[in-house]
Amino acid sequence: MLALLAAIGLGVDGVRTVQGLATAHSVAEEAARAAGQVLDLSAIRGGTAVVDPRGAVEAARTYLADAGVEGEVTLIEGAHIRVRTRIVRSTVLLGLIGRPELISTGEADAVLVPITPNGEPA
Repeated sequence: MLALLAAIGLGVDGVRTVQGLATAHSVAEEAARAAGQVLDLSAIRGGTAVVDPRGAVEAARTYLADAGVEGEVTLIEGAHIRVRTRIVRSTVLLGLIGRPELISTGEADAVLVPITPNGEPA
């Protein structure tokens, strides 16, 4: 009986794990996208679209907070943002055999490329 319950638990909670992974990756990608949309207004006045690195990090953190997802945002070498997410969900059936939670992680990067008025990278 315990083996049958464990098999059903693996099926139900396995699907929840896959959903958690998809959500974690999706939220990380969207947070990275939000980061890439924060432009430095002074550079735009000068004719080049440049992402504001500090504003980008803050935008990604705000996106994670609004989505209710734990995560970290890292600025790498001033032009690269990495977003890592972590989602913890309680199990439906596997808790009965000692597995009370599922942890899903995701990661996405955004490379911040300045663009000149003619559409070329700066």
